[in-house]
Amino acid sequence: MTLILGYGAWAYFYEPEATIISAHVGKTFDQVAQDSTFPIKARSGGAATDMQWTYVSEPSVIIRFSDPRHGFTLPPTTFAAVTYMHGKVTSISTSPMLKPLPFDEAIELLAQLQQQFQAGGWQPWKDSDSSWFDLTPAGRQHLHEALRTRGSIRGQELIVPGKYTMIFRLHCHAGCANVPGPERYLIDIGLGHADDAPYERPKQIAPADAD
Repeated sequence: MTLILGYGAWAYFYEPEATIISAHVGKTFDQVAQDSTFPIKARSGGAATDMQWTYVSEPSVIIRFSDPRHGFTLPPTTFAAVTYMHGKVTSISTSPMLKPLPFDEAIELLAQLQQQFQAGGWQPWKDSDSSWFDLTPAGRQHLHEALRTRGSIRGQELIVPGKYTMIFRLHCHAGCANVPGPERYLIDIGLGHADDAPYERPKQIAPADAD
């Protein structure tokens, strides 16, 4: 039953026609192009001897972080950016969803992602105040209230020591902090090299700036 429910939840976000970007920090541009079904070379810019980038701006693309030990597969997205320096991946940024979601759907997706990261050996960065999202019923309620009433971002700084860093965060996209309209939430993920850790810290946004 657990497997059936898990498959059903994942199938809600999955579209069979989605293309795949198979990349991890340090992987070469040519290897990313070879291993991906997304047309990397046709949809990239820059120079191989300097900086390059691959940009996704339409549905639907699956990001597969292809490290054999610490890898994971994200749900389809309409946005992703992969940057390269001197022919190797330096960063990956994405919102792993096709559109902003109501809180209950967003938190279920966040829970699935957190489970993947934990299974892949990611851990909160010890030099920050990050910890895993509290996904107990009380933790979910507290997170919802914090995001809805103050319009702030809640996030984690994760790390694979000596290899990778990750920003993993949830924020209200619309309808929060006393702004009329249905509430909608986005998950953001940013990946970089551990030597750059962390290249971006989650920021608290004042209610007046929440738009």
